Amino acid sequence: MHELAITQSLIQVALAAAGERKIKGMTIVVGELSGVVEDSVRFCFEVASAGTVAEGAALSFQKVPASVRCTRCDLEFGLGGASWTCPGCGNLGGRVVQGRECHLQSIDVEEEDEDRGR
Repeated sequence: MHELAITQSLIQVALAAAGERKIKGMTIVVGELSGVVEDSVRFCFEVASAGTVAEGAALSFQKVPASVRCTRCDLEFGLGGASWTCPGCGNLGGRVVQGRECHLQSIDVEEEDEDRGR
């Protein structure tokens, strides 16, 4: 399950950015072709964040649709269904323009004033 390693890496980045502040939420960008399964990341997050300032943080996912550029006619098109056939010239295949992303977009942390009230 590669989602565990991915989730652990995302948590490490968030922890480094948050310092001692409690992480309330994280937004993760996931491309359609990344192979990352949202439910698996949620499960792995619950396990991997236990005992850290990220424990209990809300996860949100920003999904990026796949887009391909035809190597013959240079038309950029979405992968409606699973077809890699260019709608412009009928060429099969192309270069992926977007859809492989998997990264931490943002984190939401408690403000320092909120921390002092505890």
